[in-house]
Amino acid sequence: MAESPPVYACHFCRVSKVGCDKSRPRCMRCLRNGHDCHYDAPTQSSNRHRRAPSTKKKKITIDSAPQDQVQAQSQFEQRPTSALLTTKANQTRNRIPKACSPCRQSKVKCDRREPCGRCVKTDKEHECHYPAASPAGNEEQNPSKECIPLWKQKFHTAIHWTVMVENIESLLNHHRWPERYGRHIEHNQLFSPMDNFFGYVGPLQNATRRTLLSYVPPRNVTDCFIEHYLNIIEPSYQLLHVPSFHEEVETFWEKPSTLDDGWLAQLFAILALGCQLHNASIPPGQHMDFEVLPERLYEAAQACLQRTAFMIRPEMASIRTLCLFVIIKQTKRLFCAESDALWPATGLVVRLAVIMGLHSTDPKQGTQSTVPTSVRNALWAAVILLDLRQSLASGMPVIPPSSELIERPLHKTEADQPSDFPFPLMIYDNLPQIFKVLELATSPQITSSYDLVVTYDQQIRELLKHYHRQFLSVEKTNDHSFQWTTVNVFFRRVLLALHSRLYQEPQASTQYPVAYWSSLDCSLALLSEQRGLWDYSSSRAGAAMAPFFARLFRSEFFLAAITVCFYLVQAHSPLDSPNSPRCHGEARRTVLELLTSCKDVWGVEKDASVCHSRAFGMIDSLLQISEDEVEGRVDFEFSF
Repeated sequence: MAESPPVYACHFCRVSKVGCDKSRPRCMRCLRNGHDCHYDAPTQSSNRHRRAPSTKKKKITIDSAPQDQVQAQSQFEQRPTSALLTTKANQTRNRIPKACSPCRQSKVKCDRREPCGRCVKTDKEHECHYPAASPAGNEEQNPSKECIPLWKQKFHTAIHWTVMVENIESLLNHHRWPERYGRHIEHNQLFSPMDNFFGYVGPLQNATRRTLLSYVPPRNVTDCFIEHYLNIIEPSYQLLHVPSFHEEVETFWEKPSTLDDGWLAQLFAILALGCQLHNASIPPGQHMDFEVLPERLYEAAQACLQRTAFMIRPEMASIRTLCLFVIIKQTKRLFCAESDALWPATGLVVRLAVIMGLHSTDPKQGTQSTVPTSVRNALWAAVILLDLRQSLASGMPVIPPSSELIERPLHKTEADQPSDFPFPLMIYDNLPQIFKVLELATSPQITSSYDLVVTYDQQIRELLKHYHRQFLSVEKTNDHSFQWTTVNVFFRRVLLALHSRLYQEPQASTQYPVAYWSSLDCSLALLSEQRGLWDYSSSRAGAAMAPFFARLFRSEFFLAAITVCFYLVQAHSPLDSPNSPRCHGEARRTVLELLTSCKDVWGVEKDASVCHSRAFGMIDSLLQISEDEVEGRVDFEFSF
């Protein structure tokens, strides 16, 4: 068998398969890249085939070499063999991949865009990232370095689900928690330029108006998308004046140049939502004709908005477009940090609406005084309510507008149809009271104001019953089947925020019984809403689109699930089955069944993003702990 040729290159150059100048103590390539340069000791077999150099030549070489180079070479020759083997085993190739991570994992070709075309087509643009080169000297990771979850690196108020998770951690300290949070991805790998709310518009950044108009689908497809939006999304937000919008659409088809870029951005945003609803209505397993179209329509909406001076001279269309952008982001499979980023976006929309004077009842005030006051006020109510709902969903401080912005009742318009249920306008008159409730919820003196908490709880529940009766009294069509869901989820979330401090106190079931049982009731009501939206066997109108609509309340549903888990894992809870009456044991089993069905709902989209996977892992682990405690098994490992 032929002997292998002798090795003269350093270890790094040999592994990288690049040329080495063989200089010592460090070759030029390792010196430039900051690598540890070392040469493997020559083997005995290779020395037999090498001609021994003459002593004279070797002596001349050593004498002519610099003193520091000789010392470095002697130190290298004195290194033990184990150190060389350890360095060789730990060192890996440092070649930077040119493909994004999803394409590398799937072993397919990547076009190297940001995001690449394949990730956009598969709805994984948020996972499209390119690994960066590791800095020199930091190649070895510190295994003892603690990974902090992303949701713990941002500020949240006491009404957020993170506080609940920390309390559950303290309650379950007797369980083993190996690898509690699993593997964490770096921030630069989580987000892409597509996550920017206003800045990135992709290849359409410098597109002409003719190019943007070419993105409008044919009229029959456009009408279908608009109908989906008006039936599912619009009744719960009421951003548009629907009769005027239909007239503007007819004008657009007759002469597109008569409508400006702001209105075109609004149209593209509506089409993007309508296209997503259309795709959601297609049964699983069937081919979707418009799989990539929603993202293209959203990019076209961003490009049209960038062509306007919406930050300097906002208009009605630009305000509506920004609100639609928030809704589009809410329907995406966001990370928790991306959901929090929508809070400053809605705050900006509120301030732009104030600049326009939408809050004023004086028809002479505002930049668009020609628009009827009722239409402007209706949009103002929708903007305020959208900001409030986003503040609650993100767990951020609820910043109420000044008294002059909400002190007077708005000018209400007559219903366009008997079936209309003006949700934002109806709640607007009660916003001062709702802001007082939320202010008390975050107050440190809430424990000493329990009587006031009970009063507020009764008022909110009476308000919820009043709206329910009013909703049932009007003649509704199937188009408004999801409108009551929005109202119910909103008021249940307000009640959870009101009691968020009290029901987590020790002995809350006896000291603060109203807060304790009201929070449990609201959480179970929210979980029932979630299960109803994901019920594919439901006969309600738009049942196929209901799971898509449920994404708008993802934060509320997760908070409800974690709250129910908090009740189940408490050591001396009234729902604790071993020491409770039979009725409480039956109630506990009913709660476990409801939580199991909601866990299955989270399992459907557990692979959508990292946060979806961890949310499913949290609920699944807590559910198993609760079930094991019922059966007497307490040696379960809780890990997420």
